[in-house]
Amino acid sequence: MALSFRLGKIPVRVQLWFFVLTCMLGAGDPRGMVAWVAIVFVSVLIHELGHATVGTAFGLTPAIELHGMGGTTSWRTSKKLSTAQRVAISLAGPFAGFAVGGIVFGLARAGVLPVGDRWDGIVRQLLFVNVGWGVFNLLPLLPLDGGDVMLQLLQAMTGGRGERPARIVSMVAVVLVGLVAYRYMGWWGGVLALSFLATNYQGLQALRAREDEAPMREALRGAHEALVARDTARALSIARPLALHARSAPVKAQALQLVAFAFLLEGRVADADAAIAAMPEGYTPDPQLLATRAAAIAATPGR
Repeated sequence: MALSFRLGKIPVRVQLWFFVLTCMLGAGDPRGMVAWVAIVFVSVLIHELGHATVGTAFGLTPAIELHGMGGTTSWRTSKKLSTAQRVAISLAGPFAGFAVGGIVFGLARAGVLPVGDRWDGIVRQLLFVNVGWGVFNLLPLLPLDGGDVMLQLLQAMTGGRGERPARIVSMVAVVLVGLVAYRYMGWWGGVLALSFLATNYQGLQALRAREDEAPMREALRGAHEALVARDTARALSIARPLALHARSAPVKAQALQLVAFAFLLEGRVADADAAIAAMPEGYTPDPQLLATRAAAIAATPGR
């Protein structure tokens, strides 16, 4: 269940969990709950619009989603960006919040805003969410914006090999920050720290898997080139061992498709069908493979 709307050309999707966890964070005086939810909703949305606006200026097409852990701006189009552009997009979110905080602080100091305990509380919450959370978001810790800035800079300095050090720094930082977060944010700070730790550990595991797969993917390119040259024997000699031994589902699926293509080129439809049937769950044959199979069946004598 989610709320969906558009801000201009930008689609926005708000998960139910965003409101649930916002209410849990603001547990206390029920009379102030509506104001708290509204403050968090608008502030997080402005943060994501900061990312989206700068990304749009660089030619990207954004989409915003608010979820239990805050918000995410994703891109429906891909484009090669410079390190400076990527850093600017990451920083735009927190600084949009800082701008809101600066405006609220200035209006409060100028005496423009209403006075009273209730309004003082609203001003404090606006400053806490837009400035306090913004400062936290700039910590060098993935997946925070500060962590993304660190990642982009390390990628530039190491020639694209910056993810591992960025993940390691993040895991060290989350232990230190987690102790402080738990002290001042209670259980929510502890949950946040554990989720960040799990995210970075999984990121390291995924990076290791990609590195292990790199030689296999290079071999798959060789098998594909052999198929293009109609050298089915060579294609099978490369792809079949990969299909048998690959631990990665994407690599296994691609290898099996190449095996099936090679068998079809040799007229071995039954063997091709066995390769297709062995594809990992969730993977479907390429339409071109199915078309090749249909052509092979049609060309079989007696059909």
